[in-house]
Amino acid sequence: MNAFAKVTADRIMYNLIHLRQLVFEVTDACNLCCKYCGYSELYEGYDKRENLKFPFHRAKLIIDYLFGLWSKSIFKGTSYPVTVSFYGGEPTLNMKIIQQIIDYIESLPSIGRTYNYAMTTNAMLLDKYMDFFIQKKIQLLISLDGDRLGQSYRVDGQGRESFDQVIENIKLLKKTAPDYFETNVSFNSVIHDRNSVESTYMFIKNYFSKETRCVPLSTVGVRRDKKQDFDKMYNGIVESIKNSDNGLSLEKELFVSNPQTYWVLEYIRMHSGNVYDNYSQLLINKKNNIYFPTGTCIPFSKKMFVTVRGRILQCEKIDHKYSLGVVNDEKVIMDLEYIARQYNKNVFRHVRLCERCALCYHCPACVYENSDIGVYCPFYITKSELNKRNLENLEYLNQHPELYRRILEEVIVK
Repeated sequence: MNAFAKVTADRIMYNLIHLRQLVFEVTDACNLCCKYCGYSELYEGYDKRENLKFPFHRAKLIIDYLFGLWSKSIFKGTSYPVTVSFYGGEPTLNMKIIQQIIDYIESLPSIGRTYNYAMTTNAMLLDKYMDFFIQKKIQLLISLDGDRLGQSYRVDGQGRESFDQVIENIKLLKKTAPDYFETNVSFNSVIHDRNSVESTYMFIKNYFSKETRCVPLSTVGVRRDKKQDFDKMYNGIVESIKNSDNGLSLEKELFVSNPQTYWVLEYIRMHSGNVYDNYSQLLINKKNNIYFPTGTCIPFSKKMFVTVRGRILQCEKIDHKYSLGVVNDEKVIMDLEYIARQYNKNVFRHVRLCERCALCYHCPACVYENSDIGVYCPFYITKSELNKRNLENLEYLNQHPELYRRILEEVIVK
C-alpha cells in the first residue's frame, strides 16, 4: 500500500496557477424563498443572509491576484480555459457587478487564458437580461423542478408560485435565440416529495427538448430541530427511479445520471487500467502515483469560491467556517502554508479508516460534507463489501450490455 501524502503550499500554488473555475457569490439576496434552499430554515452552517451585494472592487482584487500568478506562468501558444461563474442568492439581482467583472476581464491583456462565463439562475428575470446572456455566450444553468406541482416549493416571499413566470421566460429565450438555447442552456432539478425523477425529467424533455440533472436535497448541515421536516421532503434519486412506472427506459434515458450507471462507470474507471487524467500520466508508472486521504478536493484543484462577504473557499457546497482566506477592501489574504496545514489536519483525521478501506485510492468522500469530521466515514467499505458491489456492477453490465460501449464512446472523464 502506498503511503498517503500530505498537501504542500507548493501544490496549492500550482492549483491557483492552473485554476479552472472562479465562482463569485455576487449577492445573497434572492427573489424566491424555496422551502428546501440551503440557506432556508432547514439548514445551518452558512453566513446569515442580509441581502448583500458583492462590491466590484473586491472582485477586482481577486482577479488581479490571480492574474498576477497567471502572468508568471505563460506558456507560448497555449490557451488555458478558465470559467468565471456567478452564484447567489439569485445572481441577476446584482447584474451590475456581473457586467463589470466581464468587462474588466475582457480589458486585460492576453496571457494564454480564455474566459468562459456561467451562471446558475432561477429564470425569474431571464426576460430582462437575456440579450446580455446571449451576447456574452453565458452558460446558463436553470433551476426548474418540473411541472407546476414539482415547482411548488419554489415560491416568492409572499408564497406565490414561480412556475408560470419561469416557464414563460424560458420559452421566450428558446424562441428568441434557439441556437444559444441549444448550446448554452442546461437544467438542474431538485427531487423531493412533490415530484419524481421520471416526472421531472420527462417534463423538461417534452417541454424544452432538454435533459435535466436530477439531484436530491442536500444532506449537509440539516438542523436537528428540522430533521423531521427534512425527512418528509426528502426523495432519494435511486428510490425515485425504482418507484417509477418506466424504470428500465428511464435508466436508459438518464445514462450516467442514473446512480447505478454512475457506479458502473466508476467500476470501469477503477479497474480498466486505461483511464488517465492527462496525457503526462501515460508516461508515469501508476505504481508511483501519489495518493491523499479521502476524496476531498485539494484546495483550488477544481475551483475557487468567493462568498458575498469575501470569504474564500474551495467550493460552494461546504460550511463557511472552513474558509481558506478572505478578500477585504484592501487586499486578498491567503496563507498557503496555513491552508495546507488545515487541509492535512482535517483529512488525516480519517487516515486510519482510509488505510483499512477498500476504496482508499478511489474515495468519493469529502470530509467537509461530514458534520463529524474524523468520527466516521459514510463511504467506508471492506474488501468483501467492495467485491459484492463489483459483482453487482458486473451483473448490471450483463443485464445492460450496451452500457459498456456507450460509456466508452460517449463519456469524457474529467
